[in-house]
Amino acid sequence: MNINWYPGHMKKTKDLIVENLKIIDIVIEILDARIPLSSKNPDISKLANNKKKIIVLNKVDLIDSKELKVWEDYFLENKFSDYFVALSVEKGMNFNELRKITDKIYAEKLEKMKKKGLRKTEVRAMIVGIPNVGKSKFINKFVNKNKARVGNTPGFTRGKQWIKIDEKLELLDTPGVLWPKFEDDNVAYNLAIAGSIKDNVLPLEQVAMKFLDKLKDLRKIQNLIKVYNLEEYTNNEEILEIENHRILEILEKRLGISKNDEHNYEIISRRLIRDYRMGKIGKFFLEYPKK
Repeated sequence: MNINWYPGHMKKTKDLIVENLKIIDIVIEILDARIPLSSKNPDISKLANNKKKIIVLNKVDLIDSKELKVWEDYFLENKFSDYFVALSVEKGMNFNELRKITDKIYAEKLEKMKKKGLRKTEVRAMIVGIPNVGKSKFINKFVNKNKARVGNTPGFTRGKQWIKIDEKLELLDTPGVLWPKFEDDNVAYNLAIAGSIKDNVLPLEQVAMKFLDKLKDLRKIQNLIKVYNLEEYTNNEEILEIENHRILEILEKRLGISKNDEHNYEIISRRLIRDYRMGKIGKFFLEYPKK
């Protein structure tokens, strides 16, 4: 599948990041917990190579938290980040853990300033991430006020915003940014499934086909039977062997989407992907670290 979504404002965002890095102490990169590797912009690692980095895995309410350790080990052991925090903006989980890290970095910077004869400083953190990963909601929860503009559409935030948390910490919010070319189709599909690419530029039927393949590989396809009450159509063993278009047809019939023998795969594909994004099909990772 040839998916590349890199509108002009994303090029401007990359330039904005480069321009402001010189005055930044920390880069906080927010990733989607469902697709930790696919949602990590490779350009950010290169651009912020000499900065302290915190990886924040957001949306942990949509995955199995018992498996989080494998991702923490992966990012820290491969030196993608100096710190790792898993949290949920929607549930308000683990923000205290993140604040402990920023306070520690502030204390280290203040100590250096004192040696230079200065007794006051602040830490400036740049918030980066791909579209629709929850950056603005994250800032609003962190500051406990509605200071950052929020939208559910990828590409909503435009331009930079400075948000002062307190005397110790100031955040720079940046728009969501992808990278010009996805080298791996699997990454493109993961981003499409999770909602980081606008649906109106996607072949949704193909995305749904790939999603069903992933459910089979992850042994999660049986979730559909329980979620959509498909017991009269198939069982846990049979559904693994059913062709993907046939699964969509079963879902169409069960949900009353098709009224005759004609199938509208796009409508049922949109419904299936939407339900996954809302957490209705289960809480699990779509990918695991590369070995």
